[in-house]
Amino acid sequence: MKVVLLEVSHWHTPLYLDALERLPDVTVTAVSDATGSRGPALAQRFGAQLYDHWETLLENEEADFAFAFGPHDELYAMGEALIEQKVPFAMEKPCGLTQHEVLDLYQRTEANGLFVAVPLIWRHSELLNRLKQEARQSEAKWRTLAFRFNAGPPGRYLANSCSWMLEPKRSGGGCTINLAPHFVDLVEEISGEAIRSVSAVMYRDSLLTAVEIGSLMTLVTESGCICTIETGYNYPANTPEQREYSFSMSTDQFYARSTADGLRLVDAAGQASDLHMSLNSDVYYDNFVTDILAPDRDVAYTGAGLATMHRVMRIIEAAYESDRLGGAPITL
Repeated sequence: MKVVLLEVSHWHTPLYLDALERLPDVTVTAVSDATGSRGPALAQRFGAQLYDHWETLLENEEADFAFAFGPHDELYAMGEALIEQKVPFAMEKPCGLTQHEVLDLYQRTEANGLFVAVPLIWRHSELLNRLKQEARQSEAKWRTLAFRFNAGPPGRYLANSCSWMLEPKRSGGGCTINLAPHFVDLVEEISGEAIRSVSAVMYRDSLLTAVEIGSLMTLVTESGCICTIETGYNYPANTPEQREYSFSMSTDQFYARSTADGLRLVDAAGQASDLHMSLNSDVYYDNFVTDILAPDRDVAYTGAGLATMHRVMRIIEAAYESDRLGGAPITL
């Protein structure tokens, strides 16, 4: 399988590489990097052809699969080009600047019968599987879900040659569009319900950067489950852990919360059980690559695609609209 990597300066690119190197019958044949920051080293690592732009790569290379990274304002055009060439692909969220761009890509891929995957990475984690199993076995009704994810400061994007992430017209926004999609998807996956109401408030510091660096979203599902998602670019730099991630969830049958080593479940009788698992999302990109390059992916893949990303983007756009209105709820 010939695999190409488009615009590898993206900070997530390193998380894909070990799996691409390990999988049999997978050969990375070409990489592009308009910034020149990471591309030369990757081309050397894989013995691949190096290009200075993704368009030039696609004009000159045949591919069986593509990984599309790159600035958010170029993802839609990347998707169009890959669909035109009928190349299956994985694309980093948000897959476009607007829900309409994502919907258009989805409709085109469906019309062409083209496989597309999106790394909403908790889909590939033990955490999601365990929570769904516990809820199913106990026939639990979800009451509240709360997630907090604070990543490193905005300067990390400058250090990674991704300065576009701090330009609203190119990135679409800050921590809300960048970090919250993972948890919007988790809410729908865990609850099994659609989101009917969205409200949000966001924190900005124009002296630091033009995008929001703090965001608090409140989602309400169709049964009334209340879900909060706090994201930010506020965790100090130069720490081993890089970020803070925590959560708590309540049902009528059990309570779940994050611990330093994974997940604690407390049943209605007060009996607690601790489950060891990684809550570092970085480790699950390996699972994602393995899943989407598997020979049986067309029937076995249960992760996110463009249809999911379109639903998520509707909610993200509603959050930005709510913030513009001072936090007023937006009904979907």
